[in-house]
Amino acid sequence: MLSTVLFSDSEAEWCPIPRWAEFLIQLGYSWPADVTQPRRVALISMPCDSAAAGLVALGAMIRDLCDPLANDVDGHYDRLLRYARQYLHACRPCEMKCNPQLARCGYSKQATGLLRSPFLPRKTVQISDETNFEERQIAWIQRDGQNNCLVRRRPQYMTDYHIDDEPPPQWYTADGELSAQLYHFIATAPFHPDNFRKSYSGLCLAGRTGGGKASREICASMRFRIGSGEHGLEDLITVHGWSDRNISRVSFFNARTAEFDRYVAAPRIVVADGDASFLKIAGQTEFQESNIVGVIHRIMERERLNALGDKMSALRQWYEPDEDMLLGLPEVPRGMSISILKRRHN
Repeated sequence: MLSTVLFSDSEAEWCPIPRWAEFLIQLGYSWPADVTQPRRVALISMPCDSAAAGLVALGAMIRDLCDPLANDVDGHYDRLLRYARQYLHACRPCEMKCNPQLARCGYSKQATGLLRSPFLPRKTVQISDETNFEERQIAWIQRDGQNNCLVRRRPQYMTDYHIDDEPPPQWYTADGELSAQLYHFIATAPFHPDNFRKSYSGLCLAGRTGGGKASREICASMRFRIGSGEHGLEDLITVHGWSDRNISRVSFFNARTAEFDRYVAAPRIVVADGDASFLKIAGQTEFQESNIVGVIHRIMERERLNALGDKMSALRQWYEPDEDMLLGLPEVPRGMSISILKRRHN
């Protein structure tokens, strides 16, 4: 960690980043990013309630800022095609407006068919039936003066458009970029500069079962003084809608509503905040191939602790302790414990 970063938790006095917080950031940063690695499930036990899950997510986000492949630009058009197909074939004709859980349609979020562009800040466009999936050509209706006109776009021109109510895949001006100065928590991190203006959905924070507001508030209780500025953890991890940032490097799964904040493929890693969130994530089909890091605190009923123990014991049928990764981490701070399991080779 750099000595210029100071830390404050719940409005306490400013101090150097404590070792337990350093450990959590380092854990997220050290998590294997190679998709060929076996799937891992970890459970971190904290002595009290805190924004520890947000710190793990921050470390993993810093790691992804160093990976040239960690962006939403690659594969963006395929994602828009999936969104268009869902809207035209499933959501638009659906009579249940809209409850994917009740409809049991297999989707976690409604597709409205609306697209937005940074170059059309006050307008949206509506995906049209003229979309041709065989030719991989998206079409939409756009207002031109007093008339509606049909627009067709090829993949190379679609990074200017994104799904409404979601972050754009990339930002084109310097005022929308993240500042590298805010993320020097790992002194040796080899940042990939292009990532500071690109969104990414492969890292997911699964919030508390109290909902998005509860998750945001606990992260906001943890603050950092970086240079002459002060920043809450909720701002640094760039969940869409938690700050005024234009891009987002962490997607969000609302454990209360079972909805994502955007349309994502299976994330590479999910950080679950709390025991109920961890158990829910471990049972969701969307995350069956994702790495999972659950963060809990021990101030809870024995029944809930037993449920966690039963889940980790059940996983041991297919997983084994990852002693090598544990040995590669800094010493676990007093009062914390961590278990990491990795999938056995077939």
